[in-house]
Amino acid sequence: RSKQYGKLLSQNSSLSSVALQELLHGIRLIKATGNEAEEYDRLKCLMEQREAAEFQSLASYAIIAPVNEVTGILTFLAIAFLGSQFLGDRIEALSPILLTYLIVLFRLLPYIGKLSGERSKLANTSASVAVLADFLRRDDKPFMQMGKRPFTGLQQGIRLEGVSFRYPNHDEFVLKELDLWIPRGTTMALVGSSGAGKSTLVDLLPRFYDPTSGKVTIDDCDLREYDLKSLRRSMGIVSQDTYLFNNTLRYNIAYAHPEATEADIIAAIKKANAYEFIEQLPQQLDTQVGDRGILLSGGQKQRIAIARAILSNPDILILDEATSALDTVSEKLVQRALEELSRDRTTIVIAHRLSTIQKADCIAVLHQGKIVETGTHSELLDRNGYYANLYRIQFSQESQSELEIDRDNIPLDIIREIRTRLNPTIGYLGLLADEIVDSPEERQELTQEAYDAAVRILKTVQFLEEKARMGNG
Repeated sequence: RSKQYGKLLSQNSSLSSVALQELLHGIRLIKATGNEAEEYDRLKCLMEQREAAEFQSLASYAIIAPVNEVTGILTFLAIAFLGSQFLGDRIEALSPILLTYLIVLFRLLPYIGKLSGERSKLANTSASVAVLADFLRRDDKPFMQMGKRPFTGLQQGIRLEGVSFRYPNHDEFVLKELDLWIPRGTTMALVGSSGAGKSTLVDLLPRFYDPTSGKVTIDDCDLREYDLKSLRRSMGIVSQDTYLFNNTLRYNIAYAHPEATEADIIAAIKKANAYEFIEQLPQQLDTQVGDRGILLSGGQKQRIAIARAILSNPDILILDEATSALDTVSEKLVQRALEELSRDRTTIVIAHRLSTIQKADCIAVLHQGKIVETGTHSELLDRNGYYANLYRIQFSQESQSELEIDRDNIPLDIIREIRTRLNPTIGYLGLLADEIVDSPEERQELTQEAYDAAVRILKTVQFLEEKARMGNG
């Protein structure tokens, strides 16, 4: 039972620790939704369960010594009683031997109790030891093999050959037989709906994961042959989830390039449009950012990440929604800095906002783990395929505000307005007609969107018709 209590204690301790960590990280959301009392009760319940399991575990260990002592005394009395009953007259002759045996038994009782206690303690902790041992096992984990070839710089380009990938312990493939060529010095944009596999694809380049099948090569050499440290040092990554250490701004900016000078750091933060807000801080570059950069806004953290990438001066630049948390003014300034940084550099951009990747040398469109289209912005629009549908939907939604109607030029306004309203409808229906969307849920959602867009067109026509009547009247 000690082992059972130990396992229960380990499970409850893990649950309470995870709950406490979630509560601390999500404290703003908890306060914003007024769920303090509910979260307190949930954490209190988990803590009480942990304390109950700990009490059972300690009780099972503490009760061993008294039980052993009582057992020893009862054994002593039982031997004395049985000796007097069965030995009879011989008791006096055998009493020295019997007394010696009892003395030895009495001396051994504490050690027997200690041994039983240690056994119980070991049983209590065996559950935690088993979890640790399972974590340290090597035979069931995908250890990455380190290559010995140093990466000295990109010369030709990056190629994906028949790359498929699925996460460990998952049956569904996230990427399916991808073939892609990214020449040196070009900008490759990856677009597609959420869950299409864009971020997973770029995670293969620094070898956060290895392909399940197929291979990724740089200059016709498999990534697995390169020295991992030199390979990753050649890449600058700016993701939508920016991580900052609980240290100074200077430390976080120079993390990938610790030997950078003050002038280098200042030049990097100016290019990333971070100089102005850093100068306004009391300690400027020596300001502490807090745990995960909690003392900075989302846009400020992202600009620090961009400055960090600029300072590292990488051969390969990976931008995963790098401007997603910036305001309009900052986005334009940082976009210019990123364009300057990307010049003569191999850049891979993940973007949901299609306006940011129109100048890319090539755009790869991903859908459900497959590349369905590649080409430049204008080429993809001319094909009138998946990308064109996404483009029409996105840009028509950005222009949903009512147009001012010029009563002296109503026919032209009618044409412009109806065309604007028709774009999303055509986009939704195009996705359905081309059978690009396989999921029934997505098809139903697109059908609903097309219906809503058609209703908006009808309302627009009615509005324009009323305006025309008023003008003629």
